[in-house]
Amino acid sequence: MTRLASLKFWRVLLVPQDRPAKIRSYRAREMRSTARIALALCLCAAAVVSCEGVNALTSKDITSAKHPDAQAASPEWKIDEEGLGTWETCDTCEQCILDPLPAGVKPPRPKGGGPGQDPGVVHCKKCLGCSVILTRMKESQPMKALGKDVKVFSGASGAAVMKGVTAERGNVFVKAWCGLNGNYRQTPRNHPLPSKCEHDGENIPSSQRRPCQLKGGIFGWSECNFKFLNALDKLAEDANLTAATPRTWTEHVKSFIPWQKGDEAAGVKVDTRMQFYEVAEGASIEALYGGIIDPRTMALTKKIPHEDVVRAAVFDLLFSEQDRHGQNVFVSETGSLHIIDNEGAFGPINSMLIPGGQKYEVYRIGYNAVCCGNLPGPDEQNCPGEISDASAPEVMVDYRCHAPGRFVGTALPPGLEPFLRRIDKMSEQAVFDHYEMSHLEHAKTLKVRVGEMLDGGFEHALIAQYARQPPGDGKAYGNDFFYGLQPACCGAKEGDHCKVRVAAHESQNFAQLSEDDKLVWPGNEPGREANTLWPGVVEAPHLKRPMANKLRRVRRLLLGIN
Repeated sequence: MTRLASLKFWRVLLVPQDRPAKIRSYRAREMRSTARIALALCLCAAAVVSCEGVNALTSKDITSAKHPDAQAASPEWKIDEEGLGTWETCDTCEQCILDPLPAGVKPPRPKGGGPGQDPGVVHCKKCLGCSVILTRMKESQPMKALGKDVKVFSGASGAAVMKGVTAERGNVFVKAWCGLNGNYRQTPRNHPLPSKCEHDGENIPSSQRRPCQLKGGIFGWSECNFKFLNALDKLAEDANLTAATPRTWTEHVKSFIPWQKGDEAAGVKVDTRMQFYEVAEGASIEALYGGIIDPRTMALTKKIPHEDVVRAAVFDLLFSEQDRHGQNVFVSETGSLHIIDNEGAFGPINSMLIPGGQKYEVYRIGYNAVCCGNLPGPDEQNCPGEISDASAPEVMVDYRCHAPGRFVGTALPPGLEPFLRRIDKMSEQAVFDHYEMSHLEHAKTLKVRVGEMLDGGFEHALIAQYARQPPGDGKAYGNDFFYGLQPACCGAKEGDHCKVRVAAHESQNFAQLSEDDKLVWPGNEPGREANTLWPGVVEAPHLKRPMANKLRRVRRLLLGIN
């Protein structure tokens, strides 16, 4: 038999010449590739010929299909290159590779040690067999529609949030609240992530796990957070509201913490369950606006589909979101709007998309006027807080600005009413069991909201919930307060009650816009129902000022307070 010195012959021999242009399943193609390589190895061994070509395997020889995002992210490799290892053989690694180790190939294993490394630690430059390539969040990102870079918020909870790429799904986001080694910190300001999920980890016997708490996304917890989010995802799917928020699921991750110089956790192995999310395109609305409006951000605001805002507001009311602020409302280059980080579900109502809660009121009149007791220093210096003379532009994503006649009523998103009627017929325990919820109270809260929506529609359910929440006093910070239902502010200027902050350097350009260009939805005036519910500015405890702002400023000067 002629001696064969390269795998190239075998690859030509084994690859079918009439294979279809498209193969539906990524897994099927991967299995075919692995089988061909394994067969080549067997034939080499049987023929007692040289298989030096196998030792020269490269990433180009692996024909298993990957998502285009994965193809772009996964580095090239050679099986005999220095520093190459696998997820199993490496303790730390600089670059993850999604390609698996070819069948029948001996796992490469670099020598232990290295610059600044413990001799017993196997450090690799590249590692085969990762399930996801992880990267750190950047501090900013470009927004072409605005012609500038905008800030990326990483969240205040301290949870690990990273971008990821998988072979089948491409770009994703991943999140963990515990279970990462190496003292991982999301930012230098955050506490290290616990390496063990001591409350409810998957390795803890169920009889020894602590009961799940009411809230989701709790730092240091794992399985309860997964149950919370996966139940909400199933509910959103059944309610036909998945267009409002990215889908989410749990997977076991085999990877390495992104390699970053100066990071204590850089390159540390990851072997834990994490929560995956589809990517929400664009940037947070708080980053887009930066507290002011200009011609470009006004134009982008007008591109936001009205049904996107109403759908997101219905999601927040139905699932009782208590922490919807401008950092977790995303708007894309084309204007599509999505909500992320739904870990505040099944609580009181506090959403920037819905008037009456603290998040909305802070954008309307300013943090100092709503939460003066939460400012540094004693209350007598800070309270009552001064009311801003103009609102932040976030008030223009009030759902009323995007609903015909500024009222939803029973005109709920398509497919929602059948879901409401199914839930209404189920017991609390049945809802809890069917959706595998993390806490029975979540089912109780949902049942109440469903009943009220069926009884009288969106606004009926909203007002009924606000009746259960205490009035905000302008001092306390919290999610469960009600501040009254003021008229909507759906443009840069609407009547005496509505004025949005305009960027000083863009004031002349903004003034040149037509009046219609300064409105979210020209011609969408309040209908009869809206005029009945919110006819004008209403008095509320947090708006009362025992001392006029002018006298208050005099008092501060007398006290020597700047």
